[in-house]
Amino acid sequence: MAEDRVSRRYATALFEAAKAAKMVPSVEADLTAIETQLINNGDFRAFLLSPNRDRLEKVALFDKVFSDRVTSLTSNFVKLMLEKRREEELPGVRSEFSEIRRADEGTINAVVTSAVELTKAEQKQIEEKLEAQLGKKIETKFLIDPSLVGGVRVAYGDFIIDGSVRGSLDRLRDTLRQDTLKQA
Repeated sequence: MAEDRVSRRYATALFEAAKAAKMVPSVEADLTAIETQLINNGDFRAFLLSPNRDRLEKVALFDKVFSDRVTSLTSNFVKLMLEKRREEELPGVRSEFSEIRRADEGTINAVVTSAVELTKAEQKQIEEKLEAQLGKKIETKFLIDPSLVGGVRVAYGDFIIDGSVRGSLDRLRDTLRQDTLKQA
């Protein structure tokens, strides 16, 4: 919980600076690239997150890897985090930054899960219907889960719209179970 507050505080400061400089999309892309590197490169992650490494070594490594790939705002921000020994907060900062940006733009993040891959036309149709229904811009992520059997499940905010065959079967099972218990 304390880590969330720290990540939120850093992300808010970075967002305000990026917004003032009109660099929000670039900074968000930079943070995503850094997080991707942390996830995909175990040596980089181990070095950067090691408490036994010197701050200057970490800053030098970050410069070597990202100096020509990120904006100066992002670079200075990450260096500050390294100097303050907050490097473990970087993934949380990226997540919080995206959340702050979506809130600032009035955008909702939605996850659409289907049993099979949806065509571009189907994806667009779902996005348009959600935008019309919610009255907000939607950022969607499409996932595939064969266990749904058919249909789609849409999750956004604290809501889930389950139009999948698996969801229907689960609801039917629960109804039958309750009816059986009422009869007993």
